[in-house]
Amino acid sequence: MACLLKVPIGNDRGVLSFTTPERDLFILKDVKLKGKIQKLKDRWLIGLHHNWHDYKFTYNPLFDFHMAGEEDLKEVQGRSIPLIPMDACNFVPACFRPTEGEKFWDVLYVARAVFFKGIQEFFDTVRSLFDQGHHYRILFICPMAPYKASDKKTVFYNIQEVYDRMFSDKEKDYFTLLTLNTRYPFPFDLETLAYFYRSSKLFVHFANEERRCRVAAYAWTSEIPVVGMSCVGSLLPSDLRKEPFYYEVTRYADFPAKIIAAVKAAAPSSADLERVRSCFADRFTTVDLAKQLETLLGAPGSLPDMSRYALAHLDIRLGRHHGISEGPNNIAMSLEQWVDLAQDNPDAMAEAARTSPDPEKAIEQKVQRLPITQRIKNHFRKTVITEKVDA
Repeated sequence: MACLLKVPIGNDRGVLSFTTPERDLFILKDVKLKGKIQKLKDRWLIGLHHNWHDYKFTYNPLFDFHMAGEEDLKEVQGRSIPLIPMDACNFVPACFRPTEGEKFWDVLYVARAVFFKGIQEFFDTVRSLFDQGHHYRILFICPMAPYKASDKKTVFYNIQEVYDRMFSDKEKDYFTLLTLNTRYPFPFDLETLAYFYRSSKLFVHFANEERRCRVAAYAWTSEIPVVGMSCVGSLLPSDLRKEPFYYEVTRYADFPAKIIAAVKAAAPSSADLERVRSCFADRFTTVDLAKQLETLLGAPGSLPDMSRYALAHLDIRLGRHHGISEGPNNIAMSLEQWVDLAQDNPDAMAEAARTSPDPEKAIEQKVQRLPITQRIKNHFRKTVITEKVDA
C-alpha cells in the first residue's frame, strides 16, 4: 500500500512508502500507474518498504529510498542505493515492555500456520524436550488462514491433527496450541498480544529464511530472550547478536539444548538490553526515521517537525496491502486510487494524518460510506475526498 509518512506543505515535499508486493503486482505491470507515481515526485518523496529480503535486487530510480535491513538487499550490479536500514519490525509500540511480574509460560511462539515458519520442527523440538523430562509450559499462538485448496502446499491446515498425534492429553496440559481463525492474520489487538509476551520467559522462532521477524522484535522490546537461527538474529546489530538475549541456533537439532540453556539462565539484565530495546521501541525509532527522511529531503541535521509526520503504528501500517491480503492488514482501495488522491488532493491526506493515528484506514472508512456508484465515478478525486474528510 501507500503508507503516508509525512504530509506535504507548500513547497516542502511529503513522504509516501509503497511495499514490494504492490511494486511487483501493480506498479511494474502498469505503465499508466508507474507514470502517475513518477508525477508524484514533485510533491512527494517515494519510498519502497521491502517485505522480504532480496539478493537479486535491481535498483529502480522510481523509488527515492528503500526500507530494509543493511544485509537484506544485494543490488545485482553492485550499485549503491538510498537505504533507510529500518522496516516494520523497528516500530514496536509501547505496550510491548519489560515487566518484573510473574512469568507463567516458559516458552512462547507466535506464528501463522504456514510451513515456512518451521512449525513441524517446533513440534519436534517440544517432543524432544518432553522426552528429556523438561515439561516446560509452552504457548503457541497460531493464527489460521481461511481454507483455500490452492494454498494446501503452503498452509499447515492439519496442524491440529499433527498436534493431537504427537502429544498426550497430559502433555497438552503443558503445551497449549492456540489456533485462531478469526481476524486473520491479527486475531488479537496488540495490547492483548503484548500480555502474552510479558507473561513469558523466552521467545522462539523456527523460520530458517525469514529475516525481518516482527514477532521477534516484539520479544526483544519486551526484554525477553529469543532463540532462533541467524535469519532471526539479523534484526539485531552484529555486536548484539549474542547471549543472554539472543541464542543462535545453526540447525534444528540444536534447538532443545539452546532452549534449556535460555530457560535456565537468569533474565537478561545488562546495559545492552536498553540498546536492544532502542532498536525496536517506537519511542526511539520514529524520531530516528524522521531524521533520516529529513536528510533525504535535503535538510540534514535539522530537527524534524514531528507534527508533520504520521509515524504511529508503523509496525502494521508499513506492511499493509491494497486488496491482496486477508483481514485488517488490507486496505480496500486500489493503488491507483491512492496515487490519484496523493496527486489531486494531498490536503485530504494531511487532514487524515492530523485527525487519526491510522490515516490510511481513516480515509478508507470515509470513502466506504460513499455510494458505490459515486466511488467508482469519482475515483477519490478532490471534490469527493474533501467533502468526506472535512465532514
